[in-house]
Amino acid sequence: MRKIIVLALLSGVCGAALAQEAGTPPQGLRGTPANLPDISVIGVIEGHTSSNKADDTRDKLEFSEVETAFQGYIYPEMKADVFLALHKHGTEYESEICEAKVSFLRLADGLSAEVGKVNAEFGKLNKAHTHTRLMIDQPAVLTNFLGTHAFNPQGAALKYLLPLPFYAQAQAGAWNMAGHEHHVEGDNTAEVLDVDQSTVTVVLAPEETEDFSPAGKVYTARLNMSFPLGSGSELELGGSALKGKGSHWEHHEDNIKIAGADFTLKFWPDAYRRFTLQGEYMRLTREVPVGTLKRDGLYLFANYRASKYWNFGARFDYAENAFPAITYERDYALIATRNLTETTTLRAQYKHINLSGEKTDEGWVQLTFGLGPHSHDLE
Repeated sequence: MRKIIVLALLSGVCGAALAQEAGTPPQGLRGTPANLPDISVIGVIEGHTSSNKADDTRDKLEFSEVETAFQGYIYPEMKADVFLALHKHGTEYESEICEAKVSFLRLADGLSAEVGKVNAEFGKLNKAHTHTRLMIDQPAVLTNFLGTHAFNPQGAALKYLLPLPFYAQAQAGAWNMAGHEHHVEGDNTAEVLDVDQSTVTVVLAPEETEDFSPAGKVYTARLNMSFPLGSGSELELGGSALKGKGSHWEHHEDNIKIAGADFTLKFWPDAYRRFTLQGEYMRLTREVPVGTLKRDGLYLFANYRASKYWNFGARFDYAENAFPAITYERDYALIATRNLTETTTLRAQYKHINLSGEKTDEGWVQLTFGLGPHSHDLE
């Protein structure tokens, strides 16, 4: 009996091998690999509490984000990346294209490009997807000057790796981004006669929404450099510039310029421990009908990776708003992260907010997990 079983197994293996050579795929498999992209899924579950009773997200535990990634090479040294997401906004989920771009990795020696809808490289953090950052929320200066969900326009950027003895890259981008619509109530409109004597509705005194971001035709430039300071240490420096329109340019004069500077200092005494000190400063100049506004904002973030499992961080934010009625925000945050695996993290964050004297305490817990190639060390 044993000999019969062994002979049957050998016969089955040989038959499968011959069938595969003949072009018949093994049962249950696709056979010849298709030209499919790498597919990944990122999930984010968040719990949030706040001392602000007007916050409609307080005391809730929700699946806040699902991101899918489709990535692959479409030609030698040409790569396509498409990131689609569902985000929780208020009580509903909204779908959006996070990024959809083609990267030309080598147009010439040192020259590359990105084309499509991208998180533009302005400053240090704007480029990174939220789930890749060592913090749950983004610094207030990014929200106030670049937008609630990062500066994410459509267009193109050229990048050039400078021929220097250290890493240095210069880039320039030309973009287009939609503005914000005014939410006009009946009290803010009036019926008037047009030149052809027809009746039209006009806005008397439109009020700006609380959101602000660059819009219309926007141009960016950035220079970033990296220097080794010695064994186990590195300094990164960057400078950014932006010129374009503000988010309400379709309704009234709204011209903006933003200048920024950033640094990142890293020390790693061994393979698992690392200390990072990172900061950004931005100045916004905005021309609106009431005059020229000049606003400042910055953050300073320190993170200590104690082992391959634990990260501990602290962040200070200072940010003025982008509107004529100025506000001043000062925030203090403490963050602890447990890396359960290379692609799954559990994070807790506490933040104290002082917005022009109005104080709020907030807390978060966040579980982030990834499936597939893009699940990276969540970058």
